[in-house]
Amino acid sequence: MSRLLVVGGTGLAGRAVTAEAIARGHDVVVAARRIPDATSDVHVDGARYVATDIVAGEGLEEAVEGVDVLIDTTNGTGRGAGHVFGAGSLNLLHTAARFGVSQTVLLSIVNVDRSAYRYYRAKAAQERSYRESHIPSRILRATQFHDFVSEIFRRGSRLGFIPAPARIRFQPIAVSDVARLLVDVAEEQRDDDGIRTAGGPAIETSRSLAERWKASRGSRAPIVPVPLGGALGSTLRAGENLVPYAAIDGVRYEDWVTASAVSARDPRAAAG
Repeated sequence: MSRLLVVGGTGLAGRAVTAEAIARGHDVVVAARRIPDATSDVHVDGARYVATDIVAGEGLEEAVEGVDVLIDTTNGTGRGAGHVFGAGSLNLLHTAARFGVSQTVLLSIVNVDRSAYRYYRAKAAQERSYRESHIPSRILRATQFHDFVSEIFRRGSRLGFIPAPARIRFQPIAVSDVARLLVDVAEEQRDDDGIRTAGGPAIETSRSLAERWKASRGSRAPIVPVPLGGALGSTLRAGENLVPYAAIDGVRYEDWVTASAVSARDPRAAAG
């Protein structure tokens, strides 16, 4: 059994990684800006939480002490993403090196280094920090989560229609599958660095995914093709979010979206 540190462990991916690692018998420490209440949705039983601010460099020594492997699932929003992925990653890596952490694993995005999108540029810079660190580091690049795709539909539905980004396909992947792969990488007894890639089990048009989301919600809202502008739109239309050669045998979107709709209506039914 190893001691794993999950950074960003109260986020969507971080919670799944924490739960997966605990289920496998690991001792898990979670670094988060705020320690969650034991009754909150972001708390995972069995984990030890340490309040940290990786950008300010606060709480890092307590978090990394005695840790064998660090798994970074941090996220950032807006301009703050650059600080989290930049200064935050450097603070984290320097502290981890001083305390003898033997390996790091970073969650990233497929083809993140081939886009002019600001968030992706910041994420690519984070990857470079990990590759250039003195600690053996591995990177898992994944396609967009099922949750990401569904959020596009959900937000639009508030306005009375379901937006389907025009001329864009997705290869969505379940967070649970990504968590499993991240812990697999963390458990590998190898010293080599490298980048792994994982894509969801199927590539579908945004409209076909929107139709599945609509059906699962029993919505009557029309599906409307909408142009997605900017650097992100260019990246997605170019298919840089697709990795058919790295498709995994995981949870398909249609199964996930049905289960998530059940959970939204009755959390007890989903739990059972």
